[in-house]
Amino acid sequence: MKKYYFITLLVVSLNAYSQAPRAFYVTAGFSQSALESKDLLSTAGAGFMAGVDFNFGYHQTYNYQVEILYNENILNLKTTDVNLLEVKESKYKYSNIELGFYVNYYFIKPDEDKFYLGTQLGGFVSFLDPIQPSKGADVNGELYLPYLLEENDLQKTSQFNYGPGLGLTGGYNKFRFDLRYSMGFANILSGVQTDSFNDNNIYTGPILEAKTRGISFGISYEVF
Repeated sequence: MKKYYFITLLVVSLNAYSQAPRAFYVTAGFSQSALESKDLLSTAGAGFMAGVDFNFGYHQTYNYQVEILYNENILNLKTTDVNLLEVKESKYKYSNIELGFYVNYYFIKPDEDKFYLGTQLGGFVSFLDPIQPSKGADVNGELYLPYLLEENDLQKTSQFNYGPGLGLTGGYNKFRFDLRYSMGFANILSGVQTDSFNDNNIYTGPILEAKTRGISFGISYEVF
């Protein structure tokens, strides 16, 4: 009887070690976010992110990941002055709180004291602050190309975004990493208008569009 009990305990222990990680983690990393838009010209800048995530599940080759992240994204907006004499790039930022849910599938299975690696697929929703100048940036009199928008116009950018994310995930013991590409589906400029109005104060200008695209790399450490 003791022999069977020992064998059962051994099998359970080995199976526990080979399961995908289940734990709470703190996360920090870097991100590069861009606007896919012809209506607000910009180039991507380097930002950062920080937050927490929770991995759970009881299978050897896959698990689930829920995360809450704070992101500060950097954009270099193409601007000109009121005399239209100079075109330059000015540093702006938009921050957001992001909620994500992902499925991690490991083709190199997790095990104790071994590196593991897999794919990641899921989605996110995020709540955004308006696009605003970065700290210390001098933006007096700047107009944003190509429609010569003003700083107040950017206060009307969308405060909600959502979309899919996919990439690679892996780790070693208490450390994990996520390398991810994200696509925002919401129109960030949905509330922004040009100065094109008719005599009846009805907007006649174009519907402006911009969607986010981003690459991020985060490192997580198990805390519980």
